[in-house]
Parts: sequence; structure tokens; C-alpha cells
Amino acid sequence: DHINKRGNPIARKLVYFAVGNMIRQQHHAPCHIVDYYYRLKEKRPYPKLNKVAMVACMDKTLKCLLAIVKHHDRYRYRYQGLRPLVED
Repeated sequence: DHINKRGNPIARKLVYFAVGNMIRQQHHAPCHIVDYYYRLKEKRPYPKLNKVAMVACMDKTLKCLLAIVKHHDRYRYRYQGLRPLVED
């Protein structure tokens, strides 16, 4: 996927603000989205720019929310790599 402007601009803005708030409030609750953001920012030899990392986190957030809704589950911090983001 490439960064593009398809879809609802209001929904994009809301998800962008949600990810930004997750990053700002990281000391209150652990979140694998924030861990992923900092992993992208520190990736060697070329770290990602802020906006590129934010869009990648937006994508991961939407996929996580979709998995939670599909499985009727609650969010849990334990991140399992490529496996589903929710525990069964």
C-alpha cells in the first residue's frame, strides 16, 4: 500500500488524531501501536519520517479494530507479530 487520499477525509483525520493521542498519552497505558511507531522511527539504516510512521500506525490501528470487532473481543496489549492482534 502507498499513502493516498482515497476514502473519507473526515474518518482519515479522526484516525490520525487518535494515533497522535495514543503516542502523546503512551505513559498512561501500554499500546502496541505506539511500540510499532517507535520501531519504525528507529529502523536502521533509514528511519521513517513522522508522517509515514503515523500513516503506517493508522493502518495497523484500523486492522486491529477490525479484528477486535470481528472476534467480539477486548483489546489486550500482548502483541504477537503477524498473528491476530487479539487473544482468543
